[in-house]
Amino acid sequence: MVSLNTNLNNFSYCELLGAIFGGYSTDFVYTATGIFRRTKPPVCPECGMEMNYNGYNTYGKRGLGSVKIGRYTCPSCNNNCEEERSFWEKLKDDFFDITSMINKLLRLHHVSYQGISDIMALIYPLGRDTIFNAFADSVEKTVIPPVEDVRIVLYDEQHPKKGRTQKYRLTLLDGVTGQPIAEELYDSKDPATIMAFLVKYLDPNKCTFVVTDLYPSYPGVFEEFFGENLIHQYCLMHLDKLIVADFPNNTTIEQELMKYRMLNIFYNRDAELKFLRGLVEEEQVMREGDKKEYRAWLRKQMAIFRAFVHERELERRRKKRNLEQRPYIEAL
Repeated sequence: MVSLNTNLNNFSYCELLGAIFGGYSTDFVYTATGIFRRTKPPVCPECGMEMNYNGYNTYGKRGLGSVKIGRYTCPSCNNNCEEERSFWEKLKDDFFDITSMINKLLRLHHVSYQGISDIMALIYPLGRDTIFNAFADSVEKTVIPPVEDVRIVLYDEQHPKKGRTQKYRLTLLDGVTGQPIAEELYDSKDPATIMAFLVKYLDPNKCTFVVTDLYPSYPGVFEEFFGENLIHQYCLMHLDKLIVADFPNNTTIEQELMKYRMLNIFYNRDAELKFLRGLVEEEQVMREGDKKEYRAWLRKQMAIFRAFVHERELERRRKKRNLEQRPYIEAL
């Protein structure tokens, strides 16, 4: 094991230093002045002459610490070299692996990037953008094994009438191919009916990703049927409807901007956000003036905005395109 030359300053850290340098042989020494180098200078790789000690180089990480790495010089050919410092790189990697795990856990609990930055300031300061980029890189590097045993199923209902009698058409679609798995007509859509329909066509012992609308009985029915094998997700269209329902019909520019910021979570609404942000400051000025003029201005601007949104929708239809869906990492 490496030799540790202790003094009054580092004696209390002797056990910790032993753990750091435990992988090195007795050919190495950590001096009382904090220099890591060979017990005996190595031979010159150029001429074979034994080298001399030549001070040290300092390597550090701001806010984390520093280390002194010994240098050697050859008295014959003046060749210079430095001791290896893999232990220092490992220490940094271990530290930032821990901070990365903390960041991931905080994101798992829906803490914002700014909130994570504020918390990390108590441990090791990291900016919001630094945390976001590190998190994005870690997600991209994550090796996700192919999930072949999870089936994606879309559950839907229609309400046709047979004469004057209300009927309910229950449908199961394959989430990958879009092809129907089953479709049957029932007199009711109560939980017992839905359960009987599921029993006929799905395997409760197989992990299944189910997409439904917001009907309140669905979570309970599917959880009772699949148990721990259920992954339940509301469809994005209905999630968008929930967002829109939280805002008044006649919104201000500021409210409309907030609404589209939330809609932007699931679909790309960058163009709409850019349009609205260009009106926010003007709205603030108008609100300080005459209320009647402000209301007239607001009606005009909202009409222009709705025409802009409608034109974009028509353009997508002409090109036979849907709204661009956000990838998971962008939706975080």
